[in-house]
Amino acid sequence: MTNNQTIVSEIDLLGSLHVLVETYETIATSSMRRVRNSVLQNRTYHLGLNSLFQEVKRAYRAEMMILTKRRNIPLNISAIRHNGKTIFVLLSANTGLYGDIIQKTFALFLESVQNQHGDIVVVGRVGKALFEDSMPGTPYQYFDFPDDKIELENLKAITEHLKEYEKVVAFYGTFKNFIEQVPTHTDVSGDIPEEKTGPVGKIEYVFEPSIEAVTYFFETEIFASLLEQVFHESRLAKLASRMVLLDRATLNIDTAIKKMSFQRQQVRHRIYNRKQLDQVSGAGLWGSINGK
Repeated sequence: MTNNQTIVSEIDLLGSLHVLVETYETIATSSMRRVRNSVLQNRTYHLGLNSLFQEVKRAYRAEMMILTKRRNIPLNISAIRHNGKTIFVLLSANTGLYGDIIQKTFALFLESVQNQHGDIVVVGRVGKALFEDSMPGTPYQYFDFPDDKIELENLKAITEHLKEYEKVVAFYGTFKNFIEQVPTHTDVSGDIPEEKTGPVGKIEYVFEPSIEAVTYFFETEIFASLLEQVFHESRLAKLASRMVLLDRATLNIDTAIKKMSFQRQQVRHRIYNRKQLDQVSGAGLWGSINGK
């Protein structure tokens, strides 16, 4: 049977854990609020930039098709040399305590790589462990990346590796609101969706100094900018998910403390009742002795 001293020790332990979790939650909340506005403001800008990237690439393709027919040369829809392959990029985390957003993102990623052909890049140790456990023996490229900030040197190394590919699809978590983060995937290489491969329509563009130079700029600088935004989106979603997880943990600890406090009261009542019974029994015994 649990005694009073054990319950007091457990309540003290839960209280210390409550303080620790609240501290982590405060840090996560502060970090999340600090980056939220900039990420959300840049989100709209980069969505438009990605759409424009597709338009530039489509215009370049149309120009190359004309040259192909005129000069009888192979069609090339990129201004820089690619390897013609698709690569799938998973953005995970290096540590835990990020709720279920990492697992959900990995599930979306796993479904795609199992049903489509392409090379694989995994960013973060948690994603590495999940991938090796789910698809042992499957070749992939791994990149380490810190959770607490966007390291430009690491980002540059990843960008240099990815820009060789014709199509780059990134899988990551996105911030929807304070309590909901959703997994998503984005083509950051300006690949043209099938529904947009037709004529440009009524929109006309003037490319200066040339369509080749503009396309090259988009496939290098704009590609790197879109990829960086994806990393910021992933970090925001992870921070928000951690905040929700820690908030739930705080509530669970509060509930556990209440249960332990109730058990402590029960133990106190049992001890009190036992003392009362002992006193009554002692009084009855003395009464019997005196009666004799």
